Amino acid sequence: MLLENRTEEGLVVRAEPLELAEEITHRMVDVVQRKDGALLLDVDPAWAEAINTVLVKKDVRVSELAKISR
Repeated sequence: MLLENRTEEGLVVRAEPLELAEEITHRMVDVVQRKDGALLLDVDPAWAEAINTVLVKKDVRVSELAKISR
């Protein structure tokens, strides 16, 4: 599926500017993939609130932050 050979769940993030969101999330999460204008994070969905907080504090506009599963 989306996060091959990784955990069973993760997060999808749609945000602007996407490049900044990718740079920031890469500091927090080991596996970040870009697909269809979104970031796919191989991370426990319990981290969603913390990731959102950091992105917003860094002036990233988050339009979607949702759990994904294989």
